[in-house]
Amino acid sequence: MFNLERIMQLDIEYVKSFSEVEVCKEGVLFYNQAIPTYYDANHAQIWRKIEQPDLFLHDIKDFYQSKSLIPRIYLYNLEQNQLCIEALETHGFQYEHFVNEVQYWDGEYAILPPNPAIQIERVTDANMEEALAVEMSISAFGEPSLIKKAFEQTYHSSHFTYYLLRLDGVACCSANIFVSENQGRIESVATTESYRGRGLIGYMLQHIQQQSVKLGLDDLWILPISEQVAKVYEKANFKSVGSIASIHAFTEGKSIQDIRQQA
Repeated sequence: MFNLERIMQLDIEYVKSFSEVEVCKEGVLFYNQAIPTYYDANHAQIWRKIEQPDLFLHDIKDFYQSKSLIPRIYLYNLEQNQLCIEALETHGFQYEHFVNEVQYWDGEYAILPPNPAIQIERVTDANMEEALAVEMSISAFGEPSLIKKAFEQTYHSSHFTYYLLRLDGVACCSANIFVSENQGRIESVATTESYRGRGLIGYMLQHIQQQSVKLGLDDLWILPISEQVAKVYEKANFKSVGSIASIHAFTEGKSIQDIRQQA
């Protein structure tokens, strides 16, 4: 079983790579006015108990509206925060529920057949545009313009390393690993539509697993966005160690489910 506080701390370090952060007793407040419609860069991430829900929600709305941003909350630890959930609609929030698996690499490599047509390389200035094009082709990641802005920030962060997979010389799969202290997390796994179903993600994940061993990481995590994606990661020996229930609350705009369904 995983520790929620530990998962949250890794997530905070991840989001800090492309967002400003203010700490509150219930969690943290992320904001980046340069990319105002990028959800992950602009939200309150809350996992501790909220003692005064009405005051808390009022303050959250004031904080984001003062920056001309849409008030948005990623709420965890739902059992302890039931009163806050019940107060959301009163304060003008709509919300959606999620239950996401947490997967952890067990240290074993999957057996993959040799494929000389596959080449995996680290993303540098020379091939950055190709990697970005792959990531921007995934509509589930959000608007291409937002993906580009976030990519430009994380690519230049020392915490991130991006990789690009080519099949017969064609760039078609990308991913990155985010590293904080002795922990790593794989992010933004993407394959262009015409190359899906060929098992390429398995080769990319194994390459990153090998890099994590070279870095001496104690933990390597991945957070699938759906059961279907989780099954793909399981083939690469990422094992489920539990799940995280959460709520995405927002005062206006599209839900995350709507964005993913448009993919």
